[in-house]
Amino acid sequence: MKVLSKFMAASALLFAGGFTARAQGTDVPCKAAACVFFLDWGSGKTSGSYPPDRRYGSGDDFESRFRTAMGAHGFRLTDTPAASAMTVTIRPTMKTRVMCDALPGLNTDLSCTAMIGLAVSFTSGDPAVKAPSAIRITNRCASGNIFMLNREFATYSADMIWWQLEGQAAKGDRPIVNC
Repeated sequence: MKVLSKFMAASALLFAGGFTARAQGTDVPCKAAACVFFLDWGSGKTSGSYPPDRRYGSGDDFESRFRTAMGAHGFRLTDTPAASAMTVTIRPTMKTRVMCDALPGLNTDLSCTAMIGLAVSFTSGDPAVKAPSAIRITNRCASGNIFMLNREFATYSADMIWWQLEGQAAKGDRPIVNC
């Protein structure tokens, strides 16, 4: 009888552990079901409003690399709106008159435009599903006027979103800036 009660207790623990693991996996948005992805460049602007910059790249470089990096982490993004789907809105902050030179010097060229930050917000289409908190990601290297290129910032941003939503709880390494 004692052996049977130990078996039942162990089975209950295994069942509860398995159920918890499954529940945690589905808690991460955009993994089980695709999220609607919206890149908001602000007040009627598009990625075309920021033509290819000779140093930092174009907005299209950012978007394509961001989608690829999110997919590599297992996140599923779609452009097709759905009634009960979660929406991920990305709002980049752009800065004009940024240094184009690799190193400052005489007659520093300040004609470039860089993406200096990213606001990531989640909106749930289903009132029963709680959306994660907003995330703010800053593009900054050692100095206040040196930034990552758009492609590198896209990969870093996707890594930070993964870390905030999933990696931190799994004791994953926090992404580092590669400038």
